[in-house]
Amino acid sequence: MTKKNILVVEDEPFLGLNIKQKIESFGFNVIAVVPSGDEAFQIVSEKVPDLILMDINLEGSLSGMETAESLKNQFSVPILFLTGFLDDDHKRKISKDPSYGYLMKPFTTDQLREAVSIFT
Repeated sequence: MTKKNILVVEDEPFLGLNIKQKIESFGFNVIAVVPSGDEAFQIVSEKVPDLILMDINLEGSLSGMETAESLKNQFSVPILFLTGFLDDDHKRKISKDPSYGYLMKPFTTDQLREAVSIFT
């Protein structure tokens, strides 16, 4: 059985590495950890992952939400938002779309494993 491929989009380098290590310990393959929406597009256009873990606040001109909308429209990939703050507008957008989910920071390893398992 092939491992599921996951892309991590997180602008905090230490946190991105920490998430990568946890995801790999769950038995998944992390294809990349990138800090911006632009880099996420570059990676996804080369190798479409099975799931994207996306911070809402990113480096660069695109927010995580804007990046997610475009990636979902072009590649139909599910997205799990990892965020420390989620306003009501974002919550509504995420809850209306079955290919979206979210996990509030800080989260435990078990919470991350459970959230990822829903989409993989």
